[in-house]
Formats: sequence, structure tokens, C-alpha cells
Amino acid sequence: MADDNENDDSGTVGWGGILATLSASFLQSAVFYLLFLYQRAQHKKRNEFSLYEPRQYIKKHGTPFSDNWIRDAWNVSQEELLSIVGLDTLMYLRFLLLGTRVAAIGVFFSMVLVPLYATGNNRGAWTTEFNLFTLARVEQGSNKLWATVAFWWLFISYILLQLWREWKTFQGLKFRGTIQWDPDSTREARYAVRVELSDRSSSSSSLSIMKSDKALAEKFEELFPSQIRQANIFLEVGPLEKAIAERQIAIEAVEKATAFTMAKPLEPRPQTKIKSYLPCKGETVDTIEHFSHEVDRLNRDIDDMRAKILHQRDLADNSNSSSMDSEDAADRNSYIPSSTGIVVFKSLLAKESAMKRDDTQMTIVPASDPEAILWENVTVPLRKQKYRAIAAAVLWTFGVLWWAVPVALMTAIANLGAILKIFGLSRIINQDTAIYGIASGLAPVVALIVLMIAVYEGILTVAKKYIRFKSAPEVGAYAMRWHMLFQFANLWLILIGGSLFHQVGALIKDPWSIVDIIAYALPGASRFFVNMISVNGVGRFGLELSMLPQYGTTLFTNFLLPEAQRTQRMIDEGKKPPEVQWGKMIPQHVFVFFVMIMYQPIAPLVDVFALVYFCGTYIVWKHQCMHVYCQPAEGEGSTTWQSFFGFLLACLYMSEMVFIAYMGIKEAPSQAACGFVPLTATLLFHYKVHQAFVFASTGIDAADGTDPRASLIDMPIQEKVYWQPSLKAGLFEREPMPYRRVVSEYGTLP
Repeated sequence: MADDNENDDSGTVGWGGILATLSASFLQSAVFYLLFLYQRAQHKKRNEFSLYEPRQYIKKHGTPFSDNWIRDAWNVSQEELLSIVGLDTLMYLRFLLLGTRVAAIGVFFSMVLVPLYATGNNRGAWTTEFNLFTLARVEQGSNKLWATVAFWWLFISYILLQLWREWKTFQGLKFRGTIQWDPDSTREARYAVRVELSDRSSSSSSLSIMKSDKALAEKFEELFPSQIRQANIFLEVGPLEKAIAERQIAIEAVEKATAFTMAKPLEPRPQTKIKSYLPCKGETVDTIEHFSHEVDRLNRDIDDMRAKILHQRDLADNSNSSSMDSEDAADRNSYIPSSTGIVVFKSLLAKESAMKRDDTQMTIVPASDPEAILWENVTVPLRKQKYRAIAAAVLWTFGVLWWAVPVALMTAIANLGAILKIFGLSRIINQDTAIYGIASGLAPVVALIVLMIAVYEGILTVAKKYIRFKSAPEVGAYAMRWHMLFQFANLWLILIGGSLFHQVGALIKDPWSIVDIIAYALPGASRFFVNMISVNGVGRFGLELSMLPQYGTTLFTNFLLPEAQRTQRMIDEGKKPPEVQWGKMIPQHVFVFFVMIMYQPIAPLVDVFALVYFCGTYIVWKHQCMHVYCQPAEGEGSTTWQSFFGFLLACLYMSEMVFIAYMGIKEAPSQAACGFVPLTATLLFHYKVHQAFVFASTGIDAADGTDPRASLIDMPIQEKVYWQPSLKAGLFEREPMPYRRVVSEYGTLP
């Protein structure tokens, strides 16, 4: 089998495709980088921040408009960075820095491994060009494999030490952040838990827990005397929320019509059709007058509904249902408590004790910041969420199986040489041209990136609209998990699919030869992964800095709707900083981390590309997170480091198993047995991390009695912070915004 593979030129990994993809990626990035420098300089002259400094509009501290952005981004200390971006973003950036360090060590080791592999005695098409510097060049059972084992031990040891260091850093920062109040976050959120009536509870005593705010508070007062600050039940307020949404549509219709009238005073005022579902029928009325009356009507309806619900809420808290008068009882159906509530404690110790409590009546989890709660989903029963999550998991599992079809197509394009050979065109078409290199190297990578974007958006939609998770961190964690699983599937499908494509004949003769096929495919498939790293790294550095999607959207909006015709709301929306979608970004980086580790002993040159990827991504995203992106709520590391650390360990486990299998295929049983040493070390490390960090106390019990910042007792607190926004009259607009805000020497006037 080895001889067949070595004489088959379909698996040759040529430098042409790699260099063509790298050159195209560099050229693209350079063009966008020049656009970034030019546009950024123009914006600085105009004192404009909407594209490259949007954080200035909401968080002016720590986001200076600097000239040398690379130097300033690199020199910002971890302490200053934490104060600017928060713990979630800091741990994301520290992961990129971790990838940089690991890749640098891999490159250092490659200085020995690459010459060692290049002097191997294996010959054939699979050991030329790029494969000349891979383990494929080393003959079966060679003593050179001991050097590979030694460097593998050192490599895994370094990664484990770095991961331990990151956990120690994270634990210290999380503890400090927990007892200190971030002025950009809601203070009460760190003391709050979300209470879900358990699926196992059906008794009347269990259901009475969620009867009213008072009942919930009394229940927790029994469990934690003198430790409850607030408690409230979320209500089913669908009709009220529907009326508020309808009013918002009417308000924005008035604003748009007013903006049109102000921009074009000589044009007729906008008209609208009413009392008809067909555009050509119905009565024509003035848009501004009609929707202004609608706003007034809806304001009255909303006030009545809200007052009635709050009145009934007070009755539920202060009396039992039998004491309600007949009118209140007749309207009782408008007050419908859900199975979800919030409890705010007076101390962090009490909150931790509540979350550790094993209660068959309730499920208690940390509450998200009010800014991160998806209020339209907050009353969905936990049982319904669980059933829908199971149904979605079945869908995604089958999706991974069908995912093999598009990935196989991308792999086939990447193995264009094998296709040409099958159809007898390999001698007709020149495979050394740049066009061929781009077609076989760049095109499949770009196509796969586009497909992964579509998959991620589908996962996100299912999480928000079907399962209906109750907070943005839950949605992000779900999207990250399934997006990461699809990324893992990509790697194995690319390896297996690409190998089987040009080894079908050998596989038919000997089905058990699939193990050997994959072994020889590992070095060969490195070209696809190198091209993917180049496109996702070098190709996106300039694109990310240029903010081209946002810039293009702005240009398109200006073309369709000049600024004079835009409402004040539209202008304000254009100034909001974007947020980082962790579930979209992190799996891409973990994928490269996986490829980097797996290929370090097999194709060490991959680590050179990974070093450029992680180092460049760290600098670019450190700048972007300090100046452009802004997360609406802080998860204190739970949405980043704690969410993807398990995937990093999965990368280690799979890489170690690949190493053992590859040594076995290389007919080196002693070296394969030595591969179990780092695998065992990783298992012990995993256990130790869980004991020392994951399941260990955060130290709040020690700080709670000594540090006044760990308690809310005698500390001013915002009342009703976790009330649903629809029940807070001040959170919603009652009238359209003015066409333009008036700015005077005294500030901005409404």
C-alpha cells in the first residue's frame, strides 16, 4: 500500500497552489489595509467616530484615537485592557496570544524537524515539494521517529503549562471582577439568580412558589434568612408587548414621513392606505396625521393594560385571590405568572449557596445582566426549551452527516489534479499557472467559508427563534458549541474525503487500507489547511480593519437614502458599535489551533502559517476590541474562556490519538506506545483543572465577610431592575423622536 501511494502523483502537494493562495490573500489584505489607513485619516480630520471609533459614543474611557495603531495595540497592558474591554474579551484576546506562543514554539521545533524530515529516504510523488518537509518523507520504522516523539512530548508539555497558566490568571481576574463593581455593568446582576420551576415539580405547593413576587421572596427567605433583596416573577404579557411593538411601528412611520417632508419640502406629504389589505384599495390619508393618532390611541391602550397588570400584581403580593373584588377577579386572566423568576441576594456568599443547592422544586442558575436578557423569550417554560433543544440536536446531527456532501465538493476542487487525471486532462492543462493555483487553492476555501457562515446563521436562528433561550450568553454558548462541532466535522471530512477521492481503486481492492490512506493523506491534506489559514488570516487582516461590510452598507444607505431623509433614529443606529459574535469567531480560531497542534509533528511548516495567523489576529482584534467592538453585557469569562476551554482539550485529545495512530502506521510500535505518555498527562491535567479551578470555590466565602464590595447590604440599589421592560413605562418611547436633536453651547437638547 505504501508503494502505491508513493507512486501516485495525485496526492502531490505543490507549492504553486499554496503560494498563489497566499499571494492572493496578501494582495487582498493590502488593498483593504490601505483603504483602512486612508478612511481612518479622513475620519480623524472630520472628528468622526462612527466607523473606526464607535466606542467613543458610549465608552469614551480607554479608546484613544491613535496614529500608530499597531504599536499602541501591542503596548496596552493587560490591566488597562481589562478595564477597557472586560473579562470576556480579555480572555478571548489571551487565547489568541496563547495560540501565538504555541505556534512560536512549534516553529522553533520545526527548525530541527524540517531538516530531519527532508533527509528521509522515502521517495515518490507523496514526498516531493511541500511533502518534502513532512513526516511522509521519513521511512517506516526509522530511528528519526524518536526525535519526533521527543519534540512531541515537549510540545504537549508546553501547551499544558500554558493552559494551566491561563486558568490561574482567569481565576484571579474572575474573583477580582466578582467583588468589584464594573461601572459599565448592572451591579445587581452579580448578586442575582434565575429561578426556573423544575420539570419534576407538579404539586400545588411547588406551583405556589411562582404565584407572586411575595411568594417567591418568602420561599427564599425561608432558605436564606435576611439575605433577599429583591424577587420578582416574570409575567405573560404578550398582548402588552404586541401593543408596544405596534406603537413602535407607528412612531417610526411618523419619523420617516417627517424626515421625507423636511428633506423635500416642495414634495407632497407622504400618504398611506388604510382599511384595506390591497395597495390599490382603501382610503388614502396623510401618513403623519394617521400614525400620530395611532400613537395616541396605542399610548392610552398600553397605559390601561400596564396599569391593570401592575394593579393585579400588587393584589397578588398583598392579598390572596379570594379577597379580590369581582371586577379584579373577572380580569384575573390578564395577570399570568410564568415559571421563571429572578432573586437578588444581599451577598455573594448567599448567591453561591443558592446555586449549589439541590432542589427538586426549582432549577437555579446565575442571572444574566438585564441588557443580555432576551425578554421576548423570558417566559418560555424550561421544559419546552429542553424538548426543543433535543429536537434541534437531532437536526444538527443529521445535518453533520449531510454536511459531507458540500465538503466533499470543496475537497474535490482542492484535489483538482486528481479530477484532471481521471478525465485524462492532467497533461493538457498546465498545473503550474497562477490561475490553476487559485482555482485549486483559493476557491474551495472561500466556498467553505461562505457555507460555514450560512451554517452559523442557521444555528443562531434556531437558538433564538425555535429553542428560544432566555439570554444572549445562552444563545452564544449554543451557537459556539454546534459551530465548533461542524468545524471538527470539516477537518475529518476534508481528510477522509480528499483521501478517498483519489484512492478509490485501492480502497475497492482492500477496504482495510483506509487506515493507510488516511495516514498518507495527513501530510497531503495539509495544503488545504494551509490555504484556509492563509485566507482566514492574512486575507482577513486588512478586511477586518477596513470595516468594509459596514462601510459598504453606509455607502449603499447614503445612495438610497441621503442623510437629509434619514431619521434621527437611523443616524443613532448607525453610530452604535458592533458586538463580537463569539460563537462565530472563536470556533474559527480553535479550528486553526487544532490544525496547528495536529500537524506539528507531521508537517511542521503548518505552524509557520499558524504563527502568522495568531499573531496578526491578536494585534488586529486587540485594536478592534478597544476601538470598534463593544459587548452589551459582560459574562465574566463564561461566554468565552469557560465555553471553549473544553474544545481546546478536545483538540489535544484528538491530536494525541492521531499521533499514536500515525506512529503505528509508520511501523514504529515503541514510538506509538510513547505517544500514550502525553495523552495520560493531558487526562491528569484535565482532572486537575476541574479540581483546582472548575469545581473549586471562587474564594467568595472568604471575601464575603471581609470585603464590603462583596455585599449589597446598606448599598443603594436600583429598584425593579429585573422587571420586564414592557412593565416599565419609562423604557419605551411615547412620541416620535424629533427630526434632529438641537445642539447648543449647553449640550444636546431633545
